[in-house]
Amino acid sequence: MAKIIGKEQLCSTDLKYFKALQGIEGRTLFDRYQSAETGIINKNIDPKYQDFLSYPVQEDQIIDFYGKIWKETPRLLSALQGEDLAKYTEIKSETLAHYNHKIDSLRSSGKNTDADFLEGAIKYVDDRFVYCYDDKVVLGVWGMQLRENVRADISVIYFFIPEPPVPPIPTPPPIDPEPVNPFTVRFNAGEGGNIIGNSDLAKYSGEIITESEVPKIEAKESYEFIGWDRTPNDYSVSDHTEFTAQYREIPPVVPPKLPWYKRFWIWLTGLFAGKGWLKWLLRLLLFLLLLLLLLCLLRDCHGCSNNDLGSGAALDSGDSTWRQEDPRVGDGGGIYEPGNPYTPVPTPPDYEDVLPPQEGVLPPIEDNPEIIPGNPSIIANRLNILMENEDKSILDLAKAFKEKYPDEKYKVVYYDNVVKRMQIEIPKEERERLKQVIPGQFAPEYELFVFDEALFEGAYIPNDPDFSDSNKSWYLKAINAPQAWDMTRGSEKVTVAIVDNGFSLKHPELNSKVVQPYNVWKHSKEIFPQKIDHGTHVAGTALAIADNGKGICGIAPNCKFMPIQVADGRGMMTTTSVLDGILYALYQGADVINVSLGSQFTGLSQFPESAQKDLIQNHFKEEERLWREIMRIAANHNTTIVVAAGNDNVLAGIDALQRPELFITVSAVDKNNRQFGKAKFSNYGQFSTISAPGVGIYSTVGSNDYQTMDGTSMAAPMVAGAVALMKSINPTITTKQIICILRSTGIETQGSIGKLMQLNKALEKVKSGEVVDCAPAPSPSTGDVQVLLSWNNYNDLDLHCTDPQGETVWFKNKRVTSGGQLEIDMNVEYPDSKKPIENIYWSNGGAPNGTYNVDLVYFKKHEPSINETPYTIKVKYGNKSNEYKGIIKEGDNPLRICSFTLGDLSNPQPPPDSSANNPNNPSERRLLQERERVQKELDSIDRKLRSIRNRR
Repeated sequence: MAKIIGKEQLCSTDLKYFKALQGIEGRTLFDRYQSAETGIINKNIDPKYQDFLSYPVQEDQIIDFYGKIWKETPRLLSALQGEDLAKYTEIKSETLAHYNHKIDSLRSSGKNTDADFLEGAIKYVDDRFVYCYDDKVVLGVWGMQLRENVRADISVIYFFIPEPPVPPIPTPPPIDPEPVNPFTVRFNAGEGGNIIGNSDLAKYSGEIITESEVPKIEAKESYEFIGWDRTPNDYSVSDHTEFTAQYREIPPVVPPKLPWYKRFWIWLTGLFAGKGWLKWLLRLLLFLLLLLLLLCLLRDCHGCSNNDLGSGAALDSGDSTWRQEDPRVGDGGGIYEPGNPYTPVPTPPDYEDVLPPQEGVLPPIEDNPEIIPGNPSIIANRLNILMENEDKSILDLAKAFKEKYPDEKYKVVYYDNVVKRMQIEIPKEERERLKQVIPGQFAPEYELFVFDEALFEGAYIPNDPDFSDSNKSWYLKAINAPQAWDMTRGSEKVTVAIVDNGFSLKHPELNSKVVQPYNVWKHSKEIFPQKIDHGTHVAGTALAIADNGKGICGIAPNCKFMPIQVADGRGMMTTTSVLDGILYALYQGADVINVSLGSQFTGLSQFPESAQKDLIQNHFKEEERLWREIMRIAANHNTTIVVAAGNDNVLAGIDALQRPELFITVSAVDKNNRQFGKAKFSNYGQFSTISAPGVGIYSTVGSNDYQTMDGTSMAAPMVAGAVALMKSINPTITTKQIICILRSTGIETQGSIGKLMQLNKALEKVKSGEVVDCAPAPSPSTGDVQVLLSWNNYNDLDLHCTDPQGETVWFKNKRVTSGGQLEIDMNVEYPDSKKPIENIYWSNGGAPNGTYNVDLVYFKKHEPSINETPYTIKVKYGNKSNEYKGIIKEGDNPLRICSFTLGDLSNPQPPPDSSANNPNNPSERRLLQERERVQKELDSIDRKLRSIRNRR
C-alpha cells in the first residue's frame, strides 16, 4: 500500500466496474491529479473545500483513494440518517456549488483546460461513494462512471471502508495472577520434510504466534511443502497445540514427446549422414541453394530480403571519427562501448563495499515509492550528484561520501564514472538538508552539483489505406510530406533512436526496421509496451514503413529504428533513466534522437511570464549544466537531439532539457486553424525552435493497431523524421545547419512558437548544397562598465567580476542588485564555431562608483588535445579601456586579471560623465535621490533574502 503524506486510505476499487472519463492528452482525470492538486485545486478552490477530491493511487486495474487524516471516523453519506444526513447533505451542496462557481470563473478567464478538469472530476457524484467526517465531505470515487451493465454487489465493486474506533473497555483493578505454566506449541514436520529452526515454542494463554516464530520446512525429494494443517500466523494460544506440515507429492518427470519439427530434423540429418547416392544428391542441392543465395546478396536483390534488421548495429563508417576522438568511449562493455552495450561493467574489488555490483545499472524503484508532488514531481529518497572534476574518479567520491555518511541509511545506488555522476538513497526527511550541505562538505577537493531525481512523463494529450483519409493524414499534407518523399524517403544508413516509455516491436509498421533495442532498467534487449502505448505511437509517427497496405506511413519510412525504453514495469521514468537512454543512443551510433518526454509543470500557466522567465534564468541550473554536457557530446558525434516542448501552456525552457541551443525543441500547431495557431496546450516562447502538427495525429499502437493522439510528443517525431531525411541526403550536415534550414524554410505561426516546418522546402535546400546561416549572434551589451572575455576552443572558462558592494557576477549569479549582469556563451555554435565569448556589463548610468575586481577561472576541459587556452579580456570603464591577454590551463588557480576604480570614491554616486547623473532640474534631482534611497532599501532586502535562503 502506498504511503501518502498527511492522508489515509478511504477505499479501493477495480477499474473494470467503471468507465474512466478522458481528459486532456488522452489520459484519465486521476492520472493528472498530482499536478492538478498543485496547479488547479490549491490555486482556485477555497481551503475549506480543497479536500473534496480524494487522492488517487493506481496500480494496474486497482485504484485506491485517500482522504485527509480524520479525527471522526468517516461514514458514507448513503448510510446517514436524521440530523447527520441533513447536515452533510447541505455541506455536499455547498461544496458542489463552490466548485461550479470556480469552473465558471475559470472559463470566463479563458482557462478552459483547468475548468475541464474540475468539471469532469465532479460530473458523477454518487452518495454511496461520498465520505462524511470532520464537517467535510470527500468524494471517494471520482473522474469515472459506474458501468451500466455491472451486476456485482456494491460491496464487491467498492471496498475498504474505515472501521469505527472500538470504544475502550473499562479496565478492572489489577489482580495479582496466580502463577501458571506456559503451553507447548509443537510443529510436526511429518514424513515429507525436516524442520529448520525450533520445533517447539512455549506460550502463555492469550499470546500470539508471530510469523518469525514459525519454523521453515525443507521438503524432501519428490515432495513440495504447501503449508500447515492450520494457519499458525497470528494464532492465539489457549492450550497445548500442534501444527503438522502438509505436502504435495511431485510426480516423476516424464521426458516430453519430441515435437514434429525436431523429429523431422533428426530424420533429415539422418539422410545427410546416411549411406548411398541420396546423401550426395542432397548435399549437391544444398550447395546450389547456398550459391544462389550468395549471388542474390551480391546483386543486392531486393526479392531476397525482407529488410529485417533484427537487432543489428547502428554504427557505420561515419561514426569512426568520434569513436577515435571521444575520450569517453569504453572497451569493457556498457553503454559507452560502441557495439557492446549489453555487458555491464563490474565494480572494481576495492570499491565493492561502497558501490553497487555494476556500473551504469539503474537501481529499481521500490514498490509504492513516496513521491513529492510538485513542479516537477520527485522521488523523496533519491538525490543525484554531478561531479565537475574531470581529473577525479566518481569511485573515490563514493568512498569519501561513505566515510562521511557511514550509516546504512545512506547508500550509493548508481554510479557512472564517464559522465561523473552518482545517485544516493537517503532518508526522505533529510533530502532538502543534504541537497544544500553536500557541495560544501566535499569542497574544495570536489566540485559537486546536487539535484533531484525528477519523474518524467510523455508529452502527449492522449499505398497506405488511411493516407487517403484527410482526417488521419492531414498533418502529412500540412508539412508537405508527399512532395518531400519525391526527393527521398530516407536511407537505411540513418538511424533514429526513440527514447520513450516502451514499445510494441511486433507492430508490422515497425518490426522490420528495429536495430539494437535497449531497456535501461533491465540492461538488455527486453522491450515491452506500456498501458498507454506512447512510445509505439511516437515511433510510428517518425518511422512507420510505407507501401505495405496498412495504416499510414511515418516521415522517414526507410530509416532504421533504435527503440530505447526508459520506463520500468510500472511506467515510471526518471531523470537518470532518460539520461542513460540518450547516452546509449549517442554511443551506439544513432544519427537522430527523439525525446518526447519531459517534467510536468502543470499549474504554472497561472503565473505571469515574468515569473516563468525567472524560473528559466535562476532555477534548475544543475540540470541545465548536465543537458549542456549532453549537447556537447551530441555535437561531437554529429547527432541531432529533438525534444518535445511540453503541454502545459507555459514558456518552453522551464524544463532544463529544452534549454541547450542545439536541442531542437518542438511546439505544436492546431489542426483546425488555417493560420496554424499554437495548439492550446503547447508550450511556447524563445526556446521553441520549430513547430509541427500536434493535434489529431494518427499513428501506431499495440501489436497491430492505430490511434489518434494529441501533444507536442506527436509533433517532435515529425521533426525527428525530417532531420533523418535531411541526413539521408547529406550525412555531414550539422545540427546548427539543420536548425537554420528548418527556420528559413518554415512558415509563420501564431502564438509565439517556432515556424511550421515545411519538409519539401527543407529537403530542397539540403539537396541544393546552399549554405544557410542563421541570423548573426547578438552584439555584446555595453555601458558604464564592460568586461568582455573571448577565447578560441571548447574548453570552458568562467569570467567573474566583483562589484564595489562585494557581489560577484558569474555563471551561477548572472545578475546582481547593483545592475551588473552576464551574457554567457554568446558565440558558441557547436561544433562549427570555436570562438565563445562571455560579457559582463553595467548599463549606462547604472554602475556604482568604487573598486571592481576581474577574475578568470578554468572551469572544465572539453578538448583533450588542448592543454593551454589563450584568452583575451577587454575592460572598459568610464572613459578608459584596457586589454589583457594570457594563457590559462587546467588545474590553475583563479587568475586575478585586474582591479579598477570607477568614479570618485568619496562620492558613492555613479560616474560623473553619465548625463543621467547631472540633472539641471531640481525636481529631477530630488526624484533621482529618492530613487537611489528606495534602491538601497531594495538592495538591503535582497541581501537579507539571500541570507535566509542560504541558511535553509
